[in-house]
Amino acid sequence: MKYLLKHGHLIVDGIREYLDGSLLIEDEKIVDIFSQSEKLNHDFSDFKIVDLNGLVVMPGFYDTHTHGIDMMSFDDADYDAMNKISYEFALDGSTSFLASLSYDLSKEGFYRQLERLETYESKYSRFMGIHMEGPFLSKKHLGVGNPEMFLMPDIELVKDFLNKTSKLKQMTIAYELDGAKQVGKLLKDNGVVVMCGHSDALCDDLDENVDGFTHLFNAMRGLHHRDKTLVNCAFENKWYCELIADGNHVDRNVLRLVLNNIDVDKIILVSDSSIARNLEDGEYNFMSKRCIKKGSTFISKDGHYAGSVVSINDEMKVLYELGAKYTDLLMYSSLNAHRLYKSDKLYGTLDKGKYSDIVIMDDDLNIKNVMIKGEFIYD
Repeated sequence: MKYLLKHGHLIVDGIREYLDGSLLIEDEKIVDIFSQSEKLNHDFSDFKIVDLNGLVVMPGFYDTHTHGIDMMSFDDADYDAMNKISYEFALDGSTSFLASLSYDLSKEGFYRQLERLETYESKYSRFMGIHMEGPFLSKKHLGVGNPEMFLMPDIELVKDFLNKTSKLKQMTIAYELDGAKQVGKLLKDNGVVVMCGHSDALCDDLDENVDGFTHLFNAMRGLHHRDKTLVNCAFENKWYCELIADGNHVDRNVLRLVLNNIDVDKIILVSDSSIARNLEDGEYNFMSKRCIKKGSTFISKDGHYAGSVVSINDEMKVLYELGAKYTDLLMYSSLNAHRLYKSDKLYGTLDKGKYSDIVIMDDDLNIKNVMIKGEFIYD
Protein backbone atom coordinates (compact mmCIF):
# COMPACT_ATOMS: atom_id res chain seq x y z
CA MET A 1 0.00 0.00 0.00
CA LYS A 2 1.16 3.54 -0.80
CA TYR A 3 0.16 6.28 1.65
CA LEU A 4 0.33 10.04 1.79
CA LEU A 5 -0.09 11.14 5.40
CA LYS A 6 -0.65 14.89 5.27
CA HIS A 7 -1.18 17.79 7.68
CA GLY A 8 0.65 16.05 10.52
CA HIS A 9 2.78 17.49 13.30
CA LEU A 10 5.83 15.40 12.45
CA ILE A 11 8.47 14.84 15.12
CA VAL A 12 11.34 13.84 12.85
CA ASP A 13 14.18 13.28 15.32
CA GLY A 14 15.60 14.84 18.48
CA ILE A 15 15.83 18.27 16.85
CA ARG A 16 13.62 18.63 13.77
CA GLU A 17 9.86 18.80 13.53
CA TYR A 18 7.30 19.90 10.92
CA LEU A 19 4.27 21.65 12.36
CA ASP A 20 2.40 20.94 9.10
CA GLY A 21 4.16 18.12 7.31
CA SER A 22 3.58 15.10 5.11
CA LEU A 23 4.98 11.59 4.89
CA LEU A 24 5.04 9.47 1.74
CA ILE A 25 5.10 5.76 2.53
CA GLU A 26 5.60 2.91 0.08
CA ASP A 27 6.48 -0.75 0.66
CA GLU A 28 6.97 -0.29 4.42
CA LYS A 29 9.45 2.55 3.97
CA ILE A 30 9.31 6.32 4.23
CA VAL A 31 10.10 7.56 0.73
CA ASP A 32 9.71 11.29 1.39
CA ILE A 33 9.03 13.79 4.14
CA PHE A 34 8.26 17.43 3.48
CA SER A 35 6.47 20.54 4.67
CA GLN A 36 2.88 20.58 3.46
CA SER A 37 3.44 23.79 1.51
CA GLU A 38 6.35 22.35 -0.50
CA LYS A 39 4.37 20.13 -2.88
CA LEU A 40 0.90 21.64 -3.13
CA ASN A 41 0.56 20.91 -6.84
CA HIS A 42 2.19 17.48 -6.90
CA ASP A 43 0.13 14.57 -8.23
CA PHE A 44 -0.49 12.01 -5.46
CA SER A 45 -3.35 10.21 -7.20
CA ASP A 46 -1.69 6.80 -6.84
CA PHE A 47 -1.36 7.20 -3.04
CA LYS A 48 -4.03 6.59 -0.41
CA ILE A 49 -4.37 9.98 1.25
CA VAL A 50 -4.86 10.25 5.01
CA ASP A 51 -5.46 13.71 6.48
CA LEU A 52 -4.01 13.78 9.99
CA ASN A 53 -5.56 17.13 10.86
CA GLY A 54 -2.61 18.19 13.00
CA LEU A 55 -2.10 14.96 14.94
CA VAL A 56 1.38 14.29 16.31
CA VAL A 57 3.47 11.66 14.48
CA MET A 58 6.55 10.01 15.98
CA PRO A 59 8.60 6.91 15.23
CA GLY A 60 7.25 3.82 16.95
CA PHE A 61 8.48 3.09 20.46
CA TYR A 62 11.19 0.50 21.16
CA ASP A 63 10.70 -1.34 24.47
CA THR A 64 13.99 -3.06 25.27
CA HIS A 65 13.01 -4.36 28.71
CA THR A 66 9.62 -6.02 29.09
CA HIS A 67 8.58 -9.37 30.51
CA GLY A 68 5.11 -9.68 29.04
CA ILE A 69 1.52 -8.56 29.23
CA ASP A 70 -1.99 -9.89 29.93
CA MET A 71 -0.97 -13.09 31.79
CA MET A 72 1.63 -13.92 29.11
CA SER A 73 5.32 -14.08 30.02
CA PHE A 74 8.35 -14.43 27.77
CA ASP A 75 9.67 -16.98 30.27
CA ASP A 76 7.34 -19.61 28.80
CA ALA A 77 5.79 -17.97 25.71
CA ASP A 78 5.27 -20.15 22.64
CA TYR A 79 4.66 -18.79 19.13
CA ASP A 80 0.96 -18.25 19.73
CA ALA A 81 1.60 -16.24 22.88
CA MET A 82 4.36 -14.29 21.13
CA ASN A 83 1.92 -13.27 18.38
CA LYS A 84 -0.64 -12.13 20.94
CA ILE A 85 1.99 -10.15 22.85
CA SER A 86 3.24 -8.62 19.61
CA TYR A 87 -0.27 -7.43 18.79
CA GLU A 88 -0.98 -5.99 22.23
CA PHE A 89 2.34 -4.13 22.23
CA ALA A 90 1.51 -2.69 18.81
CA LEU A 91 -1.77 -1.29 20.13
CA ASP A 92 0.23 0.69 22.71
CA GLY A 93 2.64 2.08 20.13
CA SER A 94 5.60 -0.18 20.90
CA THR A 95 6.49 -1.18 17.34
CA SER A 96 9.71 -2.94 18.40
CA PHE A 97 10.63 -4.93 21.51
CA LEU A 98 13.17 -7.18 23.14
CA ALA A 99 11.76 -10.20 24.97
CA SER A 100 13.14 -10.10 28.51
CA LEU A 101 13.76 -13.48 30.14
CA SER A 102 13.60 -13.15 33.91
CA TYR A 103 16.07 -13.97 36.64
CA ASP A 104 13.59 -16.54 37.95
CA LEU A 105 14.40 -19.00 35.17
CA SER A 106 16.60 -22.01 35.72
CA LYS A 107 19.51 -22.70 33.41
CA GLU A 108 17.30 -25.18 31.58
CA GLY A 109 14.55 -22.58 31.33
CA PHE A 110 16.91 -20.14 29.67
CA TYR A 111 18.02 -22.87 27.25
CA ARG A 112 14.40 -23.68 26.34
CA GLN A 113 13.36 -20.11 25.61
CA LEU A 114 16.56 -19.21 23.75
CA GLU A 115 16.01 -22.16 21.44
CA ARG A 116 12.25 -21.61 21.14
CA LEU A 117 12.55 -17.95 20.14
CA GLU A 118 15.46 -18.45 17.76
CA THR A 119 13.22 -18.89 14.72
CA TYR A 120 10.29 -16.71 15.79
CA GLU A 121 9.24 -13.88 13.46
CA SER A 122 6.64 -11.47 14.80
CA LYS A 123 3.41 -10.59 13.02
CA TYR A 124 2.89 -7.11 14.49
CA SER A 125 5.32 -5.31 16.82
CA ARG A 126 8.79 -6.32 15.69
CA PHE A 127 10.59 -8.91 17.81
CA MET A 128 14.15 -7.55 17.76
CA GLY A 129 15.79 -10.12 20.00
CA ILE A 130 16.23 -11.31 23.58
CA HIS A 131 17.27 -9.62 26.80
CA MET A 132 18.48 -11.92 29.57
CA GLU A 133 17.95 -10.31 32.96
CA GLY A 134 20.22 -12.76 34.74
CA PRO A 135 21.26 -15.22 35.93
CA PHE A 136 24.46 -13.41 37.09
CA LEU A 137 22.87 -11.01 39.59
CA SER A 138 23.39 -9.91 43.18
CA LYS A 139 21.45 -11.55 45.99
CA LYS A 140 21.53 -8.16 47.75
CA HIS A 141 19.17 -6.78 45.09
CA LEU A 142 16.73 -9.60 44.44
CA GLY A 143 13.58 -7.77 43.44
CA VAL A 144 10.97 -10.54 43.29
CA GLY A 145 13.60 -13.14 42.40
CA ASN A 146 14.41 -16.51 43.90
CA PRO A 147 18.00 -16.26 45.19
CA GLU A 148 18.60 -19.92 44.36
CA MET A 149 18.36 -19.00 40.67
CA PHE A 150 21.15 -16.39 40.86
CA LEU A 151 24.48 -17.76 39.66
CA MET A 152 28.05 -16.57 39.66
CA PRO A 153 29.34 -15.45 36.25
CA ASP A 154 30.33 -18.49 34.21
CA ILE A 155 32.11 -18.15 30.85
CA GLU A 156 31.25 -21.67 29.71
CA LEU A 157 27.55 -21.17 30.49
CA VAL A 158 27.53 -17.93 28.49
CA LYS A 159 29.14 -19.75 25.58
CA ASP A 160 26.30 -22.28 25.80
CA PHE A 161 23.75 -19.45 25.72
CA LEU A 162 25.42 -17.91 22.69
CA ASN A 163 25.54 -21.27 20.91
CA LYS A 164 21.80 -21.72 21.35
CA THR A 165 20.73 -18.39 19.86
CA SER A 166 21.68 -15.61 17.49
CA LYS A 167 18.96 -13.44 19.03
CA LEU A 168 20.66 -12.46 22.30
CA LYS A 169 20.90 -8.65 22.24
CA GLN A 170 21.40 -7.73 25.90
CA MET A 171 22.36 -9.26 29.22
CA THR A 172 21.98 -7.67 32.64
CA ILE A 173 24.89 -8.50 34.98
CA ALA A 174 25.88 -7.54 38.51
CA TYR A 175 29.34 -6.33 37.62
CA GLU A 176 30.84 -6.58 41.11
CA LEU A 177 30.66 -10.39 40.98
CA ASP A 178 33.82 -12.41 40.37
CA GLY A 179 34.09 -13.25 36.68
CA ALA A 180 31.69 -10.52 35.51
CA LYS A 181 34.35 -8.67 33.54
CA GLN A 182 35.27 -11.82 31.61
CA VAL A 183 31.62 -12.46 30.79
CA GLY A 184 31.18 -8.82 29.77
CA LYS A 185 34.08 -9.03 27.33
CA LEU A 186 32.77 -12.27 25.80
CA LEU A 187 29.33 -10.72 25.32
CA LYS A 188 30.74 -7.52 23.86
CA ASP A 189 32.93 -9.52 21.46
CA ASN A 190 29.72 -11.23 20.28
CA GLY A 191 27.81 -7.98 19.75
CA VAL A 192 25.68 -8.23 22.90
CA VAL A 193 24.86 -5.08 24.89
CA VAL A 194 26.08 -5.30 28.49
CA MET A 195 23.98 -3.60 31.17
CA CYS A 196 24.72 -3.51 34.88
CA GLY A 197 21.75 -4.10 37.15
CA HIS A 198 20.38 -5.98 40.17
CA SER A 199 23.78 -5.01 41.41
CA ASP A 200 25.68 -3.62 44.38
CA ALA A 201 28.44 -2.36 42.08
CA LEU A 202 30.34 0.88 42.41
CA CYS A 203 31.86 2.79 39.52
CA ASP A 204 35.27 1.19 40.08
CA ASP A 205 33.72 -2.22 39.35
CA LEU A 206 32.81 -1.22 35.78
CA ASP A 207 34.93 -1.52 32.66
CA GLU A 208 34.80 -0.45 29.03
CA ASN A 209 32.40 -3.26 28.10
CA VAL A 210 29.50 -1.88 30.17
CA ASP A 211 27.01 0.05 28.03
CA GLY A 212 24.65 1.22 30.74
CA PHE A 213 22.40 0.50 33.69
CA THR A 214 19.27 -1.64 33.95
CA HIS A 215 16.22 0.27 35.33
CA LEU A 216 18.15 3.09 36.97
CA PHE A 217 17.53 3.51 40.74
CA ASN A 218 15.78 0.15 41.02
CA ALA A 219 17.63 -2.90 42.38
CA MET A 220 20.90 -1.03 42.96
CA ARG A 221 22.51 1.22 45.54
CA GLY A 222 21.03 4.71 45.61
CA LEU A 223 22.66 8.09 45.09
CA HIS A 224 25.34 8.66 47.73
CA HIS A 225 27.34 11.71 48.74
CA ARG A 226 30.62 9.73 49.03
CA ASP A 227 30.26 6.27 47.47
CA LYS A 228 30.26 6.40 43.69
CA THR A 229 27.28 4.15 43.02
CA LEU A 230 25.73 3.28 39.66
CA VAL A 231 23.24 6.11 40.24
CA ASN A 232 26.12 8.50 40.79
CA CYS A 233 27.72 7.20 37.58
CA ALA A 234 24.55 7.90 35.62
CA PHE A 235 24.92 11.62 36.19
CA GLU A 236 28.31 11.56 34.46
CA ASN A 237 26.47 10.98 31.16
CA LYS A 238 28.87 8.28 29.95
CA TRP A 239 26.41 5.38 30.03
CA TYR A 240 22.90 4.64 28.78
CA CYS A 241 20.26 4.58 31.52
CA GLU A 242 17.08 2.53 31.38
CA LEU A 243 14.28 4.35 33.16
CA ILE A 244 10.89 3.07 34.34
CA ALA A 245 9.06 6.39 34.34
CA ASP A 246 5.66 5.32 35.68
CA GLY A 247 5.98 7.65 38.69
CA ASN A 248 6.06 4.63 41.02
CA HIS A 249 9.38 2.91 40.40
CA VAL A 250 10.95 6.37 40.42
CA ASP A 251 9.10 9.21 42.07
CA ARG A 252 8.28 12.29 40.02
CA ASN A 253 10.65 14.54 41.94
CA VAL A 254 13.53 12.21 41.05
CA LEU A 255 12.31 11.97 37.45
CA ARG A 256 12.66 15.78 37.33
CA LEU A 257 16.22 15.40 38.60
CA VAL A 258 16.91 12.92 35.80
CA LEU A 259 15.42 15.13 33.08
CA ASN A 260 17.42 18.12 34.29
CA ASN A 261 20.76 16.35 34.73
CA ILE A 262 21.06 13.32 32.45
CA ASP A 263 21.63 14.04 28.78
CA VAL A 264 18.71 13.55 26.44
CA ASP A 265 20.66 11.00 24.38
CA LYS A 266 21.37 8.72 27.37
CA ILE A 267 17.86 8.00 28.70
CA ILE A 268 15.99 4.92 27.43
CA LEU A 269 12.41 4.45 28.55
CA VAL A 270 11.56 0.83 29.33
CA SER A 271 8.27 -0.53 30.56
CA ASP A 272 9.64 -3.54 32.50
CA SER A 273 6.02 -4.63 32.14
CA SER A 274 4.84 -7.82 33.79
CA ILE A 275 2.01 -10.27 33.19
CA ALA A 276 -0.29 -7.89 35.13
CA ARG A 277 -0.24 -5.22 32.43
CA ASN A 278 -3.79 -4.91 30.99
CA LEU A 279 -5.29 -6.97 33.83
CA GLU A 280 -7.88 -6.00 36.41
CA ASP A 281 -6.76 -5.21 39.96
CA GLY A 282 -6.20 -8.37 41.96
CA GLU A 283 -3.70 -11.01 43.04
CA TYR A 284 -1.55 -12.86 40.52
CA ASN A 285 1.44 -15.20 40.58
CA PHE A 286 4.49 -13.70 38.90
CA MET A 287 7.87 -15.36 38.96
CA SER A 288 8.44 -16.68 42.50
CA LYS A 289 5.90 -14.52 44.29
CA ARG A 290 2.24 -13.77 44.87
CA CYS A 291 1.77 -10.17 43.78
CA ILE A 292 -0.98 -7.58 44.01
CA LYS A 293 -1.97 -5.30 41.14
CA LYS A 294 -3.57 -2.10 42.36
CA GLY A 295 -3.97 0.76 39.93
CA SER A 296 -0.60 1.50 38.34
CA THR A 297 1.41 -0.70 40.73
CA PHE A 298 2.23 -4.41 40.92
CA ILE A 299 3.90 -5.31 44.20
CA SER A 300 4.77 -8.66 45.79
CA LYS A 301 3.32 -9.47 49.18
CA ASP A 302 6.79 -9.06 50.68
CA GLY A 303 6.95 -5.49 49.38
CA HIS A 304 8.95 -5.55 46.12
CA TYR A 305 7.91 -4.03 42.81
CA ALA A 306 7.21 -6.91 40.41
CA GLY A 307 7.77 -5.00 37.20
CA SER A 308 5.29 -2.44 35.94
CA VAL A 309 1.79 -2.47 34.48
CA VAL A 310 2.36 0.42 32.06
CA SER A 311 3.45 0.98 28.47
CA ILE A 312 6.14 3.24 27.04
CA ASN A 313 3.31 5.57 25.99
CA ASP A 314 2.08 5.82 29.60
CA GLU A 315 5.58 6.77 30.72
CA MET A 316 5.92 9.39 28.00
CA LYS A 317 2.81 11.09 29.37
CA VAL A 318 4.40 11.26 32.83
CA LEU A 319 7.55 12.87 31.45
CA TYR A 320 5.52 15.22 29.24
CA GLU A 321 3.71 16.44 32.35
CA LEU A 322 7.13 17.09 33.89
CA GLY A 323 8.17 19.28 30.97
CA ALA A 324 9.78 16.94 28.44
CA LYS A 325 9.44 18.15 24.84
CA TYR A 326 8.14 15.99 21.99
CA THR A 327 11.65 15.85 20.49
CA ASP A 328 13.04 14.66 23.85
CA LEU A 329 10.34 12.00 24.11
CA LEU A 330 11.29 10.69 20.67
CA MET A 331 14.84 10.20 21.91
CA TYR A 332 13.74 8.49 25.14
CA SER A 333 11.15 6.21 23.54
CA SER A 334 12.84 5.22 20.31
CA LEU A 335 16.04 6.67 18.89
CA ASN A 336 18.34 6.14 21.88
CA ALA A 337 17.46 2.46 22.08
CA HIS A 338 17.88 1.96 18.35
CA ARG A 339 21.29 3.64 18.56
CA LEU A 340 22.38 1.41 21.44
CA TYR A 341 21.25 -1.73 19.62
CA LYS A 342 22.63 -0.50 16.28
CA SER A 343 19.30 -0.53 14.43
CA ASP A 344 19.05 3.25 13.96
CA LYS A 345 19.86 3.10 10.25
CA LEU A 346 16.36 1.67 9.70
CA TYR A 347 14.36 2.86 12.72
CA GLY A 348 14.06 5.67 15.23
CA THR A 349 13.46 8.77 13.10
CA LEU A 350 11.06 9.84 10.34
CA ASP A 351 13.79 10.08 7.70
CA LYS A 352 13.63 8.86 4.12
CA GLY A 353 14.66 5.24 3.75
CA LYS A 354 13.60 4.18 7.23
CA TYR A 355 10.77 1.80 8.05
CA SER A 356 7.38 3.45 8.43
CA ASP A 357 6.83 2.19 11.98
CA ILE A 358 5.02 5.22 13.37
CA VAL A 359 2.67 6.26 16.15
CA ILE A 360 -0.06 8.88 15.61
CA MET A 361 -1.20 10.74 18.74
CA ASP A 362 -3.11 13.79 19.84
CA ASP A 363 -1.35 16.68 21.58
CA ASP A 364 -1.69 14.91 24.95
CA LEU A 365 0.00 11.77 23.55
CA ASN A 366 -3.15 9.66 23.42
CA ILE A 367 -2.67 7.09 20.64
CA LYS A 368 -4.97 7.41 17.65
CA ASN A 369 -3.31 4.94 15.31
CA VAL A 370 -0.15 2.92 14.80
CA MET A 371 1.50 1.84 11.56
CA ILE A 372 3.82 -1.17 11.38
CA LYS A 373 5.18 -2.78 8.23
CA GLY A 374 3.24 -0.30 6.09
CA GLU A 375 -0.18 -1.11 7.54
CA PHE A 376 -2.34 0.56 10.18
CA ILE A 377 -3.09 -1.43 13.37
CA TYR A 378 -6.33 0.44 14.02
CA ASP A 379 -8.70 0.24 11.03
